[in-house]
Amino acid sequence: MEPARIEVVGRGIEGEVEPGRRLGDVVKELGLRTVEYIPVVNGRVVTWEYMLRPGDRARLLPVVSGGAGCEICGEEAVYSYLGISLCRGHYIEYFEGKVLDTIREYSLIQPGEHVAVAVSGGKDSLSLLYLLNKYREDLGIEVTALLIDEGIKGYRDLTIEDFMRINRDLGVRYRVITYEEVFGHGLDEIIDIAREKGLPRYPCSYCGVFRRYLLNIGARIAGADVLATGHNLDDIVQTYVLNIVTNSLERILHLLPRTSGADHPLLVPRVKPFYRVLEMETTLYSVLMGLYPRFIECVYAPEALRNDVRNYVNELEERRPGTKYKIINSLEDLIKRYGPAVARIGSCRICGEPTSGDICRTCRYLDSLGLLENLLRWRSRIGLVEG
Repeated sequence: MEPARIEVVGRGIEGEVEPGRRLGDVVKELGLRTVEYIPVVNGRVVTWEYMLRPGDRARLLPVVSGGAGCEICGEEAVYSYLGISLCRGHYIEYFEGKVLDTIREYSLIQPGEHVAVAVSGGKDSLSLLYLLNKYREDLGIEVTALLIDEGIKGYRDLTIEDFMRINRDLGVRYRVITYEEVFGHGLDEIIDIAREKGLPRYPCSYCGVFRRYLLNIGARIAGADVLATGHNLDDIVQTYVLNIVTNSLERILHLLPRTSGADHPLLVPRVKPFYRVLEMETTLYSVLMGLYPRFIECVYAPEALRNDVRNYVNELEERRPGTKYKIINSLEDLIKRYGPAVARIGSCRICGEPTSGDICRTCRYLDSLGLLENLLRWRSRIGLVEG
């Protein structure tokens, strides 16, 4: 059986580990404190409960450096990056202030608006929901959680459980929309249908298109003025690089913290309050606030090119801290130089939803799968108007 490998970044510790062991136990045997590291396995942040598998590559990224004290109060630091060292309390203030500043700087949310938060049950979306709910009175907003259940067994059903657990304390109203009720099948079954028909698309292609489609509709059903997503700086950087790699240059100018919905009456504007915060920062915040869910990876994720891009960018960041900020700054400079892209948005001639073409991708994909009638029946049942 192939062993797993573990590396402690910055400590010169590397070695092999027998599969089937809990990562947290291995770390303690190395004489390390879990509070000082963020565990990453195969390029994805995990929890200390993660059970190592054959061939896994585990890397421990330092959160603090050598027991440094908080630069404000001198207490033990839980965060140290680019010369900033902060204790638990001051880090929480720093993180929340950074997000609130982003909301104000980019005019993401206005007082009086109803915000639908796209929640997956992962660390980023749970942290965003918690923070917006915490500051809803200060911001003067109303908050609703919106969940899309794609029907990925052993993944989405579990992350929804994590959301329900957290939301028992938050008490945020929510709505769940399932692929099953809309398309007649969950994603697992849709992928089986696609393979039987010999269709060439990856699972993530179907899932991404369908999920965005339903998030926009769900936000309208909730009566929301904006749709907030948990995309962090890492996500934006990965998409930027991915668009370069796939020669999708026209999409780069759409990578804004707020996407306008003014071009179509049915398009709800999307906002990204975590636009200027790193994934490691949202991870640490979620851990400190008791929001961090169990680590569950989507079974289809390894097939995505984004995984390779994520690993590449993370390796650059480790060798040259601050690289991710430089990349996002280059993106913003590019958008300032050429101006944000102005999409030509029309209405799908089949379902009436916003699209840049004659027929939206959701309708095209469903037609090829033989499932288009299911969508149209669902739309009719809930009273959605075409066009």
